[in-house]
Amino acid sequence: MQKVTDKLEQFFWLFLFINPFLDIGNGLFIMMMEGLYDKTWEQINLAITPSLLVRMVVLVLFALYLLLSWDKRALRSILPIGAVWVLSVAGEFIWPMQRFSLFTDLQYIARFGYNLVVLFIYWRVFQHMKLDRAQLLERLNGVIVFSLAALSSSILLSYVADMGYTTYADRFGLRGTRGFFYSGNDITAVLMVLLPVAICCFLSLDRKKAGKAKYVYYAYSPAATITTLCLIGTKTAFMAVGAAAAGMLGFALYLLIRKKDRVPLIRLAIIALVCLLLLGVLAIFSQTLFQEISESLSNTGNIMRREGMTTALLSGRQNKLKEAFTDYREGGVYKWLFGVTRGSQRAIIEMDVFEVLFYYGLVGAVFMLWPYLKLGIGYLVRFFKHCTMLSFAVLISLGLCAGYLVIAGHVLFSVTSGLYFSFMLLYGRLLFSQDYRHEEVI
Repeated sequence: MQKVTDKLEQFFWLFLFINPFLDIGNGLFIMMMEGLYDKTWEQINLAITPSLLVRMVVLVLFALYLLLSWDKRALRSILPIGAVWVLSVAGEFIWPMQRFSLFTDLQYIARFGYNLVVLFIYWRVFQHMKLDRAQLLERLNGVIVFSLAALSSSILLSYVADMGYTTYADRFGLRGTRGFFYSGNDITAVLMVLLPVAICCFLSLDRKKAGKAKYVYYAYSPAATITTLCLIGTKTAFMAVGAAAAGMLGFALYLLIRKKDRVPLIRLAIIALVCLLLLGVLAIFSQTLFQEISESLSNTGNIMRREGMTTALLSGRQNKLKEAFTDYREGGVYKWLFGVTRGSQRAIIEMDVFEVLFYYGLVGAVFMLWPYLKLGIGYLVRFFKHCTMLSFAVLISLGLCAGYLVIAGHVLFSVTSGLYFSFMLLYGRLLFSQDYRHEEVI
């Protein structure tokens, strides 16, 4: 049994490096299918994608690992959520609504379970790696830098090749690019949550120990990510760039003034220069590059003037929110407690906190959100006791993603961005751990 769990832990660590390519490959698959059938992905209406299938297999391996290791804390967190889901679905049979898809609902709760289980699984993986905290953080920094380099490079290359999806295709025309990623929200959330820490990794890199190749690589990753977010061109993408850049610049100035340390500020300038270099290279292939970025940046203001602040901020999600809230409000006490289910809804709200509340009710919200809240609030308390440049970068990452969960995200129910949000919560937990090998994650 121990040999099986050891092998599973080795695979789970390797999976962190495989994960970015699942979504790149999945986007290519969707594009191929759309070209083959000359239809949009919604019209093709395939129930499951290759990447989701792989991740559901991984979820089965997660479950096997938890059972073999008999992680009681994980089971105590997961079983109540399973019970809430059963009660939520039961409500659809007792008080049926106009529509209900059990498969859609099962798929949705499985995605949530996948991201929640990541918290427990990877904490065990980290504990069993036989590394001290500093060594493990260095390994995790490598995962972050690699993931961003792979994801960002795929979008930059697709832009050069004039391939991939536009971010928006609406009443205001085509704008922005998200490469081969079918969901712009997903890839934006991934880049957003990892970017501040990737910047910090370069700012704090030991030049003498790193060598030239690693130095260039660690500078390229955040610079490519910033460039990519500008190409994506959503409000959230620009906010992520602004928050990460302003936050790390502020801390670099603090270090310069208080500790006479010029290195972080100089390295921020290097990242900026690499961004300009990348934009210059991209401009060779597209003469409209800077015009496209400018239009994306100004478009929020245009929408606000034409259609109001709410539409500009929520991009129409308020209509789906209103529809779900109406169903929830009219559902009666049972559905207030256990929700109206995802399977009863025509469209996803894409506002995670409200999805949890309306789809799974007040009881569901308590059991489903408390692990995230406990880790997030715990990190905040520890941060104010001991603030460093790295802990400040993690705070920006978690703060950005927490805001995204409320107004624009699709994270907790996304097997793409949800994994990285959980990963960053674990990173923050590890950062302030005194003896992580003997501490529980929750």
